[in-house]
Amino acid sequence: MLKMGFDRRWVKIIMACVTSVQYSVRFNSMKTEVFKPTRGLRQGDPLSPYLFLLVAEGLSSMLKGAEDKGELEGIKVCRDAPMISHLLFADDSLILMHADKQNAENLKAILDKYCENSGQMISGAKSSIFFQ
Repeated sequence: MLKMGFDRRWVKIIMACVTSVQYSVRFNSMKTEVFKPTRGLRQGDPLSPYLFLLVAEGLSSMLKGAEDKGELEGIKVCRDAPMISHLLFADDSLILMHADKQNAENLKAILDKYCENSGQMISGAKSSIFFQ
């Protein structure tokens, strides 16, 4: 959020909301001790969709910037259509590009930087690649 221009105070408030959560589980009618999650937001967290949109905007900007500089080449669905390099859905990303070594290397660099800056990780088990 800092890299997107959000004020440091705002980021601090959001991070306090994300990092101050605690859980207790009822097991056999007995409440367990309180514990803190160690891996950030979880599904169902009310902030999750909004924070995802902010982070997704960062990824979108990185991909668009690389496309504008000629580092990534998207695809056209037909002759007169605009170039498309990515589509973002609820919590999924579809990245479209010409299949060549340079595009793959540049995309890898962008995704590595994105993961480093956002704290997110790409799941190899949930990812796929398709060449046509």
